[in-house]
Amino acid sequence: MKKTAIALAALAASSFAFAQESTAPSYSLSLDNTIASEYIFRGKEFGDVTFHPSIELGYGDFYAGVWAALPENAAVDEIDYYAGYGFALNDTWSLDVGATYYYYSGAANTSTFEPYVGISGDVAGLSVSFYGYYDLQIDDLTLQAGVGYSLPLEAIGSSIDFSATLGYVNGDGFENAFVVDDYFYYGVGASIPYALTDAATLTVGVSYTDVNENLINNGAELTATVGIAIGF
Repeated sequence: MKKTAIALAALAASSFAFAQESTAPSYSLSLDNTIASEYIFRGKEFGDVTFHPSIELGYGDFYAGVWAALPENAAVDEIDYYAGYGFALNDTWSLDVGATYYYYSGAANTSTFEPYVGISGDVAGLSVSFYGYYDLQIDDLTLQAGVGYSLPLEAIGSSIDFSATLGYVNGDGFENAFVVDDYFYYGVGASIPYALTDAATLTVGVSYTDVNENLINNGAELTATVGIAIGF
């Protein structure tokens, strides 16, 4: 359950592409290994300490990847397969269209398929995004807005990347799994990426997430992350 605009932005920031000097499309390959103190997805907690490995391949404006959530204390692992296409609408805005297939090992009849569409751009020094997701299996509609700001840290050759997210979920949810599935979620976060080599980046971060419905989570969640991304 990875596919959020903020998660995509973090992965894109840690990817390194190499391009041919001809007019041929550019290629990129990124590998990421992140450990999170909790697995929070759209305001819901799905596990405590979780390992998130991922790989993404880019070809021109097309991208495809695999992302996983492997909780330390859960019987079910999650593997997401996603693909999409992004292209510029003008000098400010870009459109992103794709889909994610969510697979859950050891859980019968819970795998789902979710198309999405989003628009993102840079406005007054802020990165802004608006996304819509619709899960065809569980009939869930999710609308999410995100904003980010990067503050340079010239002394260490890095930056502090701030983010904020507001989302709304409306749907039926998994039968007998969630009591309610009509709620708002919101969060803020900050991360610091540091280049270890020309191809590897270490990123540490912290985020705060909450929902407006106690039956989803009865308290706010504070999550710490640390990860290494390698690009080819």
